[in-house]
Amino acid sequence: MTVLRWAVVQPRMHWTLDANLAETVAALEAAAAAGADGCVCTELALTGFHRRLPELLDAAALAEAETRLRASCARLDIAAAIGMPTLGEDGRVFNSHVYIDAAGRELGRVHKRGLTPSEATLFAPGGARGWTAFDGLMATSVLCREMLDGAALLPELAAVPPSGPRVIFWPSYIGESDVEQKALCAAYVAGAESLARGLGAWVLQSNWPEGLNLPGPQGFGASVVVAPDGRRIATLPRDETAMAVVDLV
Repeated sequence: MTVLRWAVVQPRMHWTLDANLAETVAALEAAAAAGADGCVCTELALTGFHRRLPELLDAAALAEAETRLRASCARLDIAAAIGMPTLGEDGRVFNSHVYIDAAGRELGRVHKRGLTPSEATLFAPGGARGWTAFDGLMATSVLCREMLDGAALLPELAAVPPSGPRVIFWPSYIGESDVEQKALCAAYVAGAESLARGLGAWVLQSNWPEGLNLPGPQGFGASVVVAPDGRRIATLPRDETAMAVVDLV
C-alpha cells in the first residue's frame, strides 16, 4: 500500500515578492521537518493576493523566485504545489498552481479559468483541465471559486482513467466575512466533498488565513482535507497561520 504524506499550510500573507517567497520557503521547511513528502500552498502564494499584485508582475523577478523555490524543494527533498502568477509569451498573465517535484523540477501547472470579474481585469482564463503525474500521485488543481464549477469539472476530469492515487489541490482565498460569504464558503466545501466522491480523489485545500486589503480577522483559513469518500477529515484553524499533515493512503 502506497502512503504519501502531504502538508497543508495556511501561511501569513505579505505585500512583497521577497517576503512571500521567504514565507513559502519557511512553510516548505516546516513541512519537511514534519516528515511530509509534499506541501500544498495557497492561491498566489508567491506574491500574495492583494491590491498591489500588479506591481509584482516582473518577469525576471518571478522567474528568479521560482528558481529559488525549485532549489528549496531539491534541498529539502520535498514536492510542492504552489500558487503564483505566470506570464505567457503573448503577454497574458495567468493565476497558476505550479507543481515542483522533490528534485526541484517543474512538472506542470494549472491556470485558473473560473475567474471573478475583478480577476478577469488582470488574468487571462486557463484552458482544459487534466491530471499530472506528480511524485506518486495523479494531481490536478481547482483554484478557489472554481470549486463551484463541479458540473463542468467532473466529466472533464473523469474522462481520464485513474492510474494512481488522485489528489485535487484546492488553493484558495476565501473568507466568511458576512452572512452571504459564510453561505458561499459552505457551498465551496460542499462542492469539494462532491468532487472528491465523484472522482475518488483526495481534496487538499490551502486557504489564506488573512487578507491584506481588509486587515483583521475576516473568517479566513479553516482549510479542509476531504477524503475520497467525501468525508471531511481535517479542518485547520480559522484566522491564523497553521499547518496540518495528512497521510494519503
